[in-house]
Amino acid sequence: MSELEDKGIVRPQLMFGKVNAISANKVNFEYINLEHQATYFEGRRYGKGEVGEFVIIESQINLILGRIVEIKKDDLELSNLEIIGRIQLLGTIQMDSLIVTAGIDYYPSINDLIYSAPHNFIAEIPKRMSKINPEIELDIGSIDLDKKSCIKVTPEKLFGRHLGILGSTGGGKSYTTAKILEECLKNHPRIVLLDATGEYRDFDQEGVFHIHVGSPINPADGSKECYLPPDCFLESDFLALFEPSGKVQGPKFREAIKSLKLAKIKKDIYEYGYIHKIDNHKGDFETFYRSSDINLDDPTLAFDLHLLALQIEQECVFPDATSWFEKRQIKDSTKWGGQDGNAFSNCLSLIGRITNIIHSAPFNTIFHSISTKRSLIKTINSFTASDDKKFKLLRIDLSGIPFEYKSREIIANCIGRSLLNESRKRSFEKKPVVVFLDEAHNFIGKSIGNEDTMAKLDAFELIAKEGRKFGLNICLATQRPRDITEGVLSQLGTLIVHRLTNDRDREIVERACGEIDKAASEFLPSLQPGEAVIIGNDFPIPLTINIHQPVIKPNSKGADYQGTWQ
Repeated sequence: MSELEDKGIVRPQLMFGKVNAISANKVNFEYINLEHQATYFEGRRYGKGEVGEFVIIESQINLILGRIVEIKKDDLELSNLEIIGRIQLLGTIQMDSLIVTAGIDYYPSINDLIYSAPHNFIAEIPKRMSKINPEIELDIGSIDLDKKSCIKVTPEKLFGRHLGILGSTGGGKSYTTAKILEECLKNHPRIVLLDATGEYRDFDQEGVFHIHVGSPINPADGSKECYLPPDCFLESDFLALFEPSGKVQGPKFREAIKSLKLAKIKKDIYEYGYIHKIDNHKGDFETFYRSSDINLDDPTLAFDLHLLALQIEQECVFPDATSWFEKRQIKDSTKWGGQDGNAFSNCLSLIGRITNIIHSAPFNTIFHSISTKRSLIKTINSFTASDDKKFKLLRIDLSGIPFEYKSREIIANCIGRSLLNESRKRSFEKKPVVVFLDEAHNFIGKSIGNEDTMAKLDAFELIAKEGRKFGLNICLATQRPRDITEGVLSQLGTLIVHRLTNDRDREIVERACGEIDKAASEFLPSLQPGEAVIIGNDFPIPLTINIHQPVIKPNSKGADYQGTWQ
């Protein structure tokens, strides 16, 4: 910073134009010398009036930061007219301190001179908009391709209000994610990475731990297999997953869950884990069932999922037994009656569906624990709660979970919900946690179930809305911003946006982030691979940067046709 203060940022060698028209947020300019615009200065190339270039307008009161958005002739049919351009006004630069503020304090005047902004000054804009001198900064990219003018941002600015990494396929989104993770690992973060595709399996830095659910094709070296215990799921999850239908299946399903919860609580009485009702004595069941000390409606109460189909069969029963005495039918309320054939017939499809799903490939590896597996939730909680600084990043590989029954979405939602619940307990106040969610469009804004049993998978939406105040922040990486709910995008305080070719994607980004306007978004389709615009609450002046390539690159390549088709 001392070099800029010593030499200043208005360099005569970089002067190229003067103001000839002024409006509320833009100024027009004309070139002073068109013989040779582009030049090399202090080892860096300057366009001296090219579209996209940051410029400084030297007014009598202060300096104004702008960006060239248009160059044209007044009349294309006349060749002798001067070429003019338009500059979008971005912010004000204090002459003495070079502090940058968003907005314009004083407008320029006609004939004020215009200069190309020094690259090293542009790189320092994020720092010059803050009054603190941080000890920890993340070097994520540079203004120019020779990496001399590096963009360094603090974790507070990057993650403090949540981060979104957006971009079409091939734009460099995965590289950006990997580079940010790499920079974070130079310090002592606490990061949970949900890797949906397994492309970050080669991360082998110190402090990185790998676990997986299911059977990934290429697990990371040393990755530990975990299972997701059924008590991580809410009753609404099971309702949506198993989809009980009609006026019979729904009530029997809910009663079965309540019975299993009671059997779990009173396991000394119900030793087999379920409640045998058909032609059996009720005992103290009704007393327990209606006890004020037991809230069977609590959705977090655990029960044995593997006994659910059996318990539903036991719920298909007449409420009271009957016996005959002197040719009269006597009701016996101390016992349940026999099986209700009509109810059981109506529930057969539900029982079959539950059995098939529980023993299906996606959930067989989740619900069925063996001695060699560890609980996924307990592993995550141990990682986030540890005071050992060697625990930096926990990567959870979800690529081994099949796609049937929306199992990936359900499992990811359970992980998010568990983290949110821990954050609400103030567990992350002293050690904040950042969750990286790759391929976020697959997990946010999703619902499961039919019309009667619909369940919204909203854990990560809730993290975006309320996690920040509990020390839980999120980084979403997606190639389809249009599939992320606008409510979530609006909660992202910082966006790193790579090339977006879809008009709807750009419109969504514009609406979600008030700091980007039409002029800035017009640059998005023309960004090169690895190039991105960083914008947000802490970046009110959009910056186009070249993301540094990470040392360990994600495995996101497509098919090698040249190598395999020979």
